[in-house]
Amino acid sequence: MTDVVHSTAGKDPEVLYEALGSYHYLHTILEETPNGVVVAGLDHRVIHANPAASRFIGVPYGSLTGSLMGEILGKRNSAFFRLVEEHFLLENHRDGWKIRREIELSRNDDRCSMIGMVVYPPATPAYYLLYLIDITQQKMLEGELRRRNAFFHNLIDSSVDGIIASDMKGRIMLFNTGAQSLLGYDEEETKILHVTQLYNEGVAYEIIKRMRSNDFGGKGKLLRHKLIVKHKNGHDIPVSFSGGIIYDNDKEIATFGLFTDLRALQQIEEDLEQTHQMLMQSEKMAGLGRLAAGVAHEINNPMSGIMLYANLVQEELGDDSPLREDLQTIIHEAERCKVIVADLLEFSHQNTYEMELVDLNDVIQKTLTILQHQPLFQNIAIIRQLDPDLPPIYGNSIRLNQVVMNIVVNGAQAMEGKGRIRITSRTRANKDINEIAIEDTGPGIKDELLEKIFDPFFTTKATGEGTGLGLSVSYAIVKEHKGTIRVTSTSTSGTTFTLKFPVVMENLTGENHG
Repeated sequence: MTDVVHSTAGKDPEVLYEALGSYHYLHTILEETPNGVVVAGLDHRVIHANPAASRFIGVPYGSLTGSLMGEILGKRNSAFFRLVEEHFLLENHRDGWKIRREIELSRNDDRCSMIGMVVYPPATPAYYLLYLIDITQQKMLEGELRRRNAFFHNLIDSSVDGIIASDMKGRIMLFNTGAQSLLGYDEEETKILHVTQLYNEGVAYEIIKRMRSNDFGGKGKLLRHKLIVKHKNGHDIPVSFSGGIIYDNDKEIATFGLFTDLRALQQIEEDLEQTHQMLMQSEKMAGLGRLAAGVAHEINNPMSGIMLYANLVQEELGDDSPLREDLQTIIHEAERCKVIVADLLEFSHQNTYEMELVDLNDVIQKTLTILQHQPLFQNIAIIRQLDPDLPPIYGNSIRLNQVVMNIVVNGAQAMEGKGRIRITSRTRANKDINEIAIEDTGPGIKDELLEKIFDPFFTTKATGEGTGLGLSVSYAIVKEHKGTIRVTSTSTSGTTFTLKFPVVMENLTGENHG
């Protein structure tokens, strides 16, 4: 105030009044502003500090006068103060400059975040200004926002379902790890990915069209739709899709979708259907087995008599008899009937076998050793892909040899002695299940015949070439081993038989249970 009076001495009273009024006006603004203002001399001592600055620094109003700026800013902000000092050492500091930094002040044992801005006016006065803008609340809100964003990001990223969002031009905005795992893209690839690439042609636009409709869950929503998405490699993936449009004041700004992989569910449904079919097959075969047992016993006795008397007659007539060839035919056909009877007894479970620990790889190797030198297999490539760590199962190796032999021989006959048979052994379900897959490159089995191939006496071979008992007996043997047998076939990839058996579980006492 004294400076103002001296600067206006000898002047007109009206000029003096105007100067005093301007000073009072500016002083009121300075004292009432919510931001801190500190006026410091070029020796960095405080000339004046307004109430807000005193409150931020944590001292009574008026007590800062004479204090050094380095002291009131504290050690925590020493780098900021050094920067201010360095500016005064520069030749051009009198041209006016500003330094703006985020600093931290202590107030009643609480830390407050501030924007500290030092201003040296262009008029090159003998002082500079420090403005303090309290951003503590803002920083708290920013921290809370970061925490919430991190929470929602982790929530979205940890979802097992794929979550994808894109703007209205189809540019990807969000592609969580579930979506990356489902569709095969990495994070970098999603940055240049367009949403239409995730679907077959036209599907993306149909999804948007349905979202805008009121008929699929309400406007802006599309709930629980089954559709196909495209993997990065090009193959189709069935998913359940739910999604919607994101609005801002009724303006469409983005779309999002949740993708649930249905492959495991479809596999479960297929397995359930297969189990149902196998139960029906098992019930049917149980009745047929009882019938077959009775028929086998009824036929076996007369066949034995026929063979006995045919051999006696042959011995009686001698080797030169013209009837010898006819008797040989009778004996051969009778022996063939005996084989059929043996198959019937096998099918009806009339024979018993000892059950023990069995290595399925050993069963496969022994069966192939017998077959690979047969004329039928001379032009067939047999590929073995056997897991060396396959655990044992509880069963009978002779009967399992018969199963593998039946399937392999059927495949070779279907290929007419030319092609490839691949046999694979591996573990499934956390090594609780052993699986054997036997694939051939034959012409496949027609869909209408697939359900019948395990039926007794059913055969696609010409009359006299097969009894139709091979696969039904194999089915019965697999069932005795508490396993399952499944067949898939197409005209382009041949036929695959998949056998599954439970592995031996060892309890703490060392006992083995199948």
